[in-house]
Amino acid sequence: MTHNVFATRRAVLKGTVAAGGALAAPAVLRRAWAAEPIKVSSYGGYFEDMLSEFAYPAFTKATGIEVETVSQPGGFEWLVNLKSSIEAGTPAVDVTMAAQGSMRRAPDIFIPLAEDAVPNLANVPEYLILRNDAGTPLGSPVLAWYATFVTNTEVWPDPPTSWADAWDPKFAGELGWGRNADSSYLIDITAQTFFGGNEIMDSDDGLMTCMEKMAELKENVRLWFRDEGQFQAMLQSGELTGGQYYHDVTQVMIGDGFPMVSTFPKEGGVIDFGSWCMVQGTGKVDTCQEFINWCVSPEAQTTITDNLWTAPVLPRDMLPDLSDESFNRASSTIEPIVPKYAVYVEKGDWINEKWNEFLFDV
Repeated sequence: MTHNVFATRRAVLKGTVAAGGALAAPAVLRRAWAAEPIKVSSYGGYFEDMLSEFAYPAFTKATGIEVETVSQPGGFEWLVNLKSSIEAGTPAVDVTMAAQGSMRRAPDIFIPLAEDAVPNLANVPEYLILRNDAGTPLGSPVLAWYATFVTNTEVWPDPPTSWADAWDPKFAGELGWGRNADSSYLIDITAQTFFGGNEIMDSDDGLMTCMEKMAELKENVRLWFRDEGQFQAMLQSGELTGGQYYHDVTQVMIGDGFPMVSTFPKEGGVIDFGSWCMVQGTGKVDTCQEFINWCVSPEAQTTITDNLWTAPVLPRDMLPDLSDESFNRASSTIEPIVPKYAVYVEKGDWINEKWNEFLFDV
């Protein structure tokens, strides 16, 4: 499967921004819903703080609908707990944030979106949207983040141009990389960089071919990390001079004076993202869809990008009020590498087992 990031629906979308972009609820709906707050959960800490401080008040101002926030942990466990609350007849929230891998594992706990009630979803590139067998969206992407090739500019004054540079012997013992194949998405990086795209991931033989190529990185990668903080500390101390890391976090390090550069390789940064999903059992479907629709308006996407430093899910040319500084801090116009999420859901255990064998020669 290949993805054309911003070309999807491009011709149509250019004509729909004004009509569907910053959609405000009609006054009658504002009055009807004002007394009906919705419960919305997002990843706790900084994510929730910034959404609560900037995005939710802007939504309330536009619609009169109040938002009650709930912190959720990362990972699939949250959806397991959410399913239990649904089965008990008291869903913990009305709308939750979910990663696509989790959505694929538990599609039954979400209410599919009615696209006519969420017209701004048409402005989101199709490759980001997970649909059920009937072709209906299970949720709406709302914010994204990228993993890129980060290097120390004092040691490597010329930044890399390709993910293939990570295999260069000059980086022997200098790099850090995410340990888990199903979160670093090194298979997808390898498939795109050396094998022309992620179609090779459709077969076990193709996955093994990618992992054999990935294993060649062992000479260059000194730290296969599970703890991102450990890698960040080693980057900042100069103990490691490059590797795969988050673009937005690297921008913070640069702002703090560390000699780093975050490069979007020509093959693209690796995109990951969170989606808003309606939870089964909510009695506020119309309100929830109004909230989701607002969150993918240009107004909301600009607010979120400015304050969370996450990448927008709308194409750059639909965000005229977003400064280049804010956009570049969070994103890139280079087409991203989109993980083949379905493979990790269907074959995740097998992939991790084989990758461990490659890493440790067992």
